[in-house]
Amino acid sequence: MIQLGSILKVTDKSGVTLVQCIKVLNTRKSRIANIGEMILVTVKRINPRRMLLLKWRIQRRYIKGSIHRAFIIRTKVNFRRLPGIYLKFNENTAVLVTKGVVPVSNRVYGPVFTEFCMQWPSLGCVSNFII
Repeated sequence: MIQLGSILKVTDKSGVTLVQCIKVLNTRKSRIANIGEMILVTVKRINPRRMLLLKWRIQRRYIKGSIHRAFIIRTKVNFRRLPGIYLKFNENTAVLVTKGVVPVSNRVYGPVFTEFCMQWPSLGCVSNFII
């Protein structure tokens, strides 16, 4: 469960390493987001070595303090799959996406749930490990 002000790791190839949640999207009055929801984030830290590999116009887009949309793919809170089966991760992670939930980069590191790959095929085709 991610709330306003939560710090998340970014697990894609965009060069951004840490982001902070500033708004939960697609919910009515809830300020808490779960796995598979869209949030609005601001960039807190970037990886300069990875940024040098990107094109110049893309480097300008991801500076510290810029605002983007992100899709939550892993949290520390239990995720219920089937009756009696709960899955949990060690960290809170997100992937930067566009308005149409298309990932910004062409690679997502780490596991992604099968349910989200069925719901958002564009996210599933760039991930390398699906559980």
